Amino acid sequence: MTAQSNERKFIIALRILLVMIVGLMALGAGVRVNNAGLSCPDWPLCYGKVIPDYHPVVWFEFVHRAYAGLVALLFLGCAIYAWRSNVPKAVKRAAVAGSIFLFFQIAMGALTVLLLVKALVVTMHLMLATFFFLSVLWMHESLMTRLGPKSELVPSGVRVFVGVLPIGILVQMFIGGLVASTYAGSVCVDWPLCNGQWVPTWTGAIGLQIIHRFVAYGLALGILCYATVMHFARHSKWMSDQLKYTTLALMILVFVQVAIGVANLLMFIPPSLAVLHQSIAVLLLTLSMRLFFVARARNP
Repeated sequence: MTAQSNERKFIIALRILLVMIVGLMALGAGVRVNNAGLSCPDWPLCYGKVIPDYHPVVWFEFVHRAYAGLVALLFLGCAIYAWRSNVPKAVKRAAVAGSIFLFFQIAMGALTVLLLVKALVVTMHLMLATFFFLSVLWMHESLMTRLGPKSELVPSGVRVFVGVLPIGILVQMFIGGLVASTYAGSVCVDWPLCNGQWVPTWTGAIGLQIIHRFVAYGLALGILCYATVMHFARHSKWMSDQLKYTTLALMILVFVQVAIGVANLLMFIPPSLAVLHQSIAVLLLTLSMRLFFVARARNP
């Protein structure tokens, strides 16, 4: 079996892991919006048991923990393979980073329970999960870069934008996590205004909601401008199919995310939409990182 064949199988394993992490993050969001975070009041056991007695809310949290353990084991298997095989150094470094994020994520999960679901701890739990996901995604994209075709040199402006975009999405996810964990999503009862004003205040829960909205507007506008530039440049020599189609997918997903965000506000944060809103944010981050690698990492 060739090394390239092994790497392709490794890529498949990483893709399965990425899907599982997205599912785990969605499940964690479901635990939060259904107020099930303290349904197991102890850690690492649940009511002193490895497998607690069945109760719908208790098992919601228990399944989240068990699923997280499965994801951790699969990642450790992938990390060990990366460390012991002849993969790019970027993959090995990402595996190390992922292991570190996984360790702190487990610790933060324990603190979430032991500190009675403090807002900042819950938000950091989300962000550590996101950085753990990014580590696995970096492993995947680094391998895809080595196995995939090379592209023409992309203009510097495009490379700068796709380098900044994932950071902007991460910042927005952090703000969104604070909005969710402090229940600031329901402090404005209308849209596009907030309680009849564009900016009632920049402080408190309402201010957090306003900041979340305006960062979202800025990101959406930036992506719209970027997509417009890419449309007019679609026949350029440097424009690859991957760059073109990833940009299109990103643009479509932005419109979907904005629509779901508005629906969340107008429908007073239904749990299903709240989970979907977070999951699409993770997918937007994934597409932005894909753009980063397609536009930058494959340049000569």
